[in-house]
Amino acid sequence: FNLLNLYYMWKDLVRVFIEKNSQLNLSAIRDAEWIKIKHINDSIELNKILKIEEWKSVCDIWTGGGFPLLPLAISNPNVKFIWIDARRKKVDAVNDMIQKLWLKNAVCKRSRIEDFDEKFDFITARAVAHVDKLIPRSYKLLKKGWFFVLYKQYDDEEFSDLENLCKKYKLKIIKKHKYCLFEWDIERVIYL
Repeated sequence: FNLLNLYYMWKDLVRVFIEKNSQLNLSAIRDAEWIKIKHINDSIELNKILKIEEWKSVCDIWTGGGFPLLPLAISNPNVKFIWIDARRKKVDAVNDMIQKLWLKNAVCKRSRIEDFDEKFDFITARAVAHVDKLIPRSYKLLKKGWFFVLYKQYDDEEFSDLENLCKKYKLKIIKKHKYCLFEWDIERVIYL
């Protein structure tokens, strides 16, 4: 993609998301500028710290409204993205947005994580369950030697829990990327 194509893809994503969000209440954020800042910019923060190699597979779990799935699929067109959620209305909504955005590298599947048996190079989870629920349920989906990508609000207690879970599941935290989306934002972190 060149920059002009990306610009139009972001505009289309905001438009399609606002339309779908007005029908289903996928997010409390409804303003176009805040969608760009709080959803799109947050989602693509990963691209600053990790280059996802072409033809790798990414499983995005439990993240409502299609974030980080949609921005990552747009900005990484040669990577395969699958989103898993058990709620039919969310899966149908995100699949509809994928179709309207003409994304060929993303799909949503309706399933409980515990029932899904495919393995992936990367698992992403943005602003979802505490790590004590997230890691045990999704660990089996990760190919050996690859990455969990956890988008979290920074919290010392949750980080401590993550360190303990890493020992239990023989995982290693290789990156802790702290950032803020704007000047007065809460501190966020992406763990690899």
